[in-house]
Amino acid sequence: MTDTSGRAAGGTGTADAMIFEWSFLGPRYWGTWLQLACLRLLMYAPRRVVMVLGAWIGDQFRIRNEKRRRIVEVNLSLCFPKMTESERERLTVEHFRAYGRGVLDMGLMLWGSEKRLRNLIDLEGYEEHRQLVARERVLLIAWHLTTMEVTSAILSLSGPAVSMMKPIGNPLLTWIVARGRKHRADIVLVTRDAGFRPLIRGIRSGRQGYLFPDEDFGEAGPEVVFVPFFGVKRALITSPSRIARAARARVAVCASQLDAATGRYRCTVTPPLEGVTGEDPETDLRVICSAMEALIQRAPEQYLWTFRWFRTRPDGGESPYDPVNAG
Repeated sequence: MTDTSGRAAGGTGTADAMIFEWSFLGPRYWGTWLQLACLRLLMYAPRRVVMVLGAWIGDQFRIRNEKRRRIVEVNLSLCFPKMTESERERLTVEHFRAYGRGVLDMGLMLWGSEKRLRNLIDLEGYEEHRQLVARERVLLIAWHLTTMEVTSAILSLSGPAVSMMKPIGNPLLTWIVARGRKHRADIVLVTRDAGFRPLIRGIRSGRQGYLFPDEDFGEAGPEVVFVPFFGVKRALITSPSRIARAARARVAVCASQLDAATGRYRCTVTPPLEGVTGEDPETDLRVICSAMEALIQRAPEQYLWTFRWFRTRPDGGESPYDPVNAG
């Protein structure tokens, strides 16, 4: 956990961006407080209302944000070339609706009790994972899905954890999200600028590590390899292998899917992945990517297709998002 100065306890790294500031009470943040109040109230709304309202918000985002809509369209055309244009258009619509529902369910992660979460989530492999965490070192891999915050919330209950957190552009939201991630569970959060050493130390001390390593960080020499994802090569950093090797940790993956018809989640965590040894980063990432792809295929609209996953090309060629989405 972190103390009031923002320093991570136990010397596991800094968390200076995750402290309360009196300026958060000023007019600049009143709009953010209002949005947070709405999220809290929606925790008590019927699930059908939340699902319908979330879909409407997602529709508005799709209509109004051409840049993100175009990124989704490029990603889906690359990953699902056998789909008809109308099928991909439908998947685009469903993705933004899933995104809107995920935003509204942030309140569950920020303030929901363990009982509340367990009443909304069906667990697959959770008990086996909890037992694994109790006896071995574990690195748990998740990717950026519309459901990722709820996944993090429930899996952090399976044992003491350590996770990296990327500061959000809005400092108030950074503090609120960090506070929400810690209020139910024994979890240490470290910021990215602290590097991977705090994460490794945390795993060695008996905490399960939690990592989201699917972003495209560009070409970074030996720290990036290209592996297929839905048949398209993408750049992934080799940090899972380096962390697993340094911490002598087993590697598993996890994901959740939201059933919009019922408002319930299904959270799945796999057994430790065979073939992920930490010795061969490319082989490790191929196994991890394949396992995550299988989980994503259960609800493909719930992967965050608004990210430029294929920005860096293995041949050094032009990004498929350029020039329309160069920003």
